[in-house]
Amino acid sequence: MFWYALAGKVMSNVAESFVDNVFRKTVYPKIGSIVYCDLALGFCEHSGVYVGNNEIVHLDGSGYVEIVSPEKFLNRLGGLNTAISIYVSCTETVSVGDVQTATRARAMIGKKRAYNVLLDNCHQFSSGCLTGNFNNTDNFLWMLKDRTRNTLGANSWRVWNRPQIF
Repeated sequence: MFWYALAGKVMSNVAESFVDNVFRKTVYPKIGSIVYCDLALGFCEHSGVYVGNNEIVHLDGSGYVEIVSPEKFLNRLGGLNTAISIYVSCTETVSVGDVQTATRARAMIGKKRAYNVLLDNCHQFSSGCLTGNFNNTDNFLWMLKDRTRNTLGANSWRVWNRPQIF
């Protein structure tokens, strides 16, 4: 029974990603956009901040804040994840970002945090970039999305318009 449920979740995520990439309008992020990708069948996601020049600042799993390409951002866990697309914070179909958010993210590059998958993770880092409060409690993607809506006015998430591999 578990394997059927797992297979169903995988197929659902693949179908959703296909629709998001092929039929929905894709976007380019703005400086300071919040971005995320799926890591584990919709049960776990990874987030960061787009800072321009095709670069994302994120908190990696070892606790270091680093700047990476979209490809490296998607290749979390050595590629052993279900990430296909990077989603961008948007208002309707237009990407939204904030220069101050990107400035805060850049200022954190090279710093180390006491990473914990539940208590000090990438979502809290991304939320801290939005607000300046890196000791927040936004430790799940839905909380980060709430914060992004309240801070940037983001009410939707669109796929980053970049070559996709299916």
